[in-house]
Amino acid sequence: MTPLTPPNPFGEDARLRRLLASRDERAAVQRALAGVRGVTCLVQIMINIPGLPKSLERDFEAMRSAGDILLDAIGSSPAVGVFLRNYAGPAGILAFAHPCARDIKTAAMRVEDENEWGRAFDMDVITSTGQLSRTSLGGRARSCALCGEPAKICARERRHPVTELREEIRRLLSLVPQTRRPSDNFSIS
Repeated sequence: MTPLTPPNPFGEDARLRRLLASRDERAAVQRALAGVRGVTCLVQIMINIPGLPKSLERDFEAMRSAGDILLDAIGSSPAVGVFLRNYAGPAGILAFAHPCARDIKTAAMRVEDENEWGRAFDMDVITSTGQLSRTSLGGRARSCALCGEPAKICARERRHPVTELREEIRRLLSLVPQTRRPSDNFSIS
């Protein structure tokens, strides 16, 4: 009989549990915001940080600034928003009472595609029927930050070392212009 070894509180299993719990926290925030009266869609802004930890220098500030730039592109403010920092990485979740989620996704795609630093971000638009995809709106699939090929293929085939990817995301985050938008409607947890 093999003796049972207690799980290492600092090992791979513990990190995975912590990551999954953090993603669950993000999903709970999404559900809460989706339930706000009049909300038609959510915008979730995340940074594509490969590997662990899901944090880099200046990540939260860059994510907030990218959110400000997206709000300018949309031309309206969210009804409510939450900026969250946990083990899954920084995220902004914004709830809109905007009549057309497609217009918001189009604006998000412009921000991602027209700025070199946009490749570091995922700006997802989520409605009651699910997430709007880039390709469903005539956009091209997200490209790899290192080689320009489709990002999903590079990720699936592990074409690039995580250290190189993290360094490129770090560089892209350094390019995000700093903004100063009042954050009266947002909470940080």
